[in-house]
Amino acid sequence: MTALGAASAALLVQAGSAFAAPASAGSAASYDIVVLGDSIAAGYQAGFTEQSVPYGFAEHVFEQALFQGLRAEYVNYGVLGLRTEGLANWLEAAIAGEKVTEADVQAGLSDKDPRVKQMLAEMTDTLAGDIRDAETVLISIGGNDFLGFVNELGLTTNVDALSAGDKTALQDKLDALINNYTTLLDDILGMIGELQPKAEVVIANQYLPLPVLKLPNGETTYPKVAKSAALFLKDGQSTLNARLGEVVKAHGNKGLSIKISDAAAVIEKSILTLTSISDGDIHPKAAGYAALGKAYSEQLWGEYKTVLPRAAGVPISVVVNGEEIVSKYAPVIQKGRTYLAVRDITDAMGAELKWDAATATATVSLDGRTVDITVGAATIRVNGETVPLNAEPAYLQQFPGEKKTYLPLAALSEGLGFQVEYRHEQKIAFINN
Repeated sequence: MTALGAASAALLVQAGSAFAAPASAGSAASYDIVVLGDSIAAGYQAGFTEQSVPYGFAEHVFEQALFQGLRAEYVNYGVLGLRTEGLANWLEAAIAGEKVTEADVQAGLSDKDPRVKQMLAEMTDTLAGDIRDAETVLISIGGNDFLGFVNELGLTTNVDALSAGDKTALQDKLDALINNYTTLLDDILGMIGELQPKAEVVIANQYLPLPVLKLPNGETTYPKVAKSAALFLKDGQSTLNARLGEVVKAHGNKGLSIKISDAAAVIEKSILTLTSISDGDIHPKAAGYAALGKAYSEQLWGEYKTVLPRAAGVPISVVVNGEEIVSKYAPVIQKGRTYLAVRDITDAMGAELKWDAATATATVSLDGRTVDITVGAATIRVNGETVPLNAEPAYLQQFPGEKKTYLPLAALSEGLGFQVEYRHEQKIAFINN
């Protein structure tokens, strides 16, 4: 399998369903995020292997939704190589309830993304419904519309040396591509607005991955790129992003809540650090996706939250309903499970705690649900029903001059109907009601 194919296989593990467990019966409604677009939407990075797992802007936005105290779920419809035309075709077919083939959506997609046939077969039926249920739709689309043009132009072409006729033809071709992009994007946003007029939509503009050097004399140069070609492309990018702004404004005037994530400003401030362009790949690195995730999140919530730095030896942070638990009694991990001092977690949840010293049992109640956890027991009681504990038992943790009862965090949280999400990359457990 090629690196791209292996990466695609890893992506496919996550592409077919929301990345969080469905909300349990009787729990609060989920906050649903739908991601649409190309390889950047999919979270692809250069050098992906079969073991690679995407951690793109979508994952960062998902985590920020959890940070907002939302029971977030997300599903990613990002396809490597997808153009605006392909996304429009896919959406149109999904709304019509039609089965589609690769040729119906965009010919040659499987050359870029080996997942595509399976995705179209399995996900077309859910695409429209997921958008109807969505609170948020994130979009990254358009870059592939212009790759062929850039390759045909050639980055070493001296545009200034072209004949007047060739310059006009070149500009006309770029203008036609921009017009086609904006027309199709208008259709896409119209379809999204029809499916879910109350959704918050955030779409990225287009960044141009050209390294820039500022010389001591103040002159700007573009390594390995003819300056005239770079300036021509930057002018086209400015036009493209301005036209995107016009389309977004028009749909905003129609009542759609839509904003632009300024990928150009975010990525171009440090192209070499945030993308793999020095290796010939335009995709963001991990740091680039983090920056994009922050930009999307700030459009949605006006902030990007992080946990406090952890002290040495503290393995994990715990965030409950959007607030980090800060305590002198640090979380403990045993056999892959997180344990927390009982009073810390119940106070954070707003739950009632009763302690039976005779049986060493903590009884925790919230919103009509009750969980009984006994120190040393291999089972717990949830609303009076005994269930096996899928973790080591609760125990007494020794501290200087005192002992604290430590409970398995997930068992208590799930017993009370909370959503539990562990994010490995950030080493954070999110608990949301």
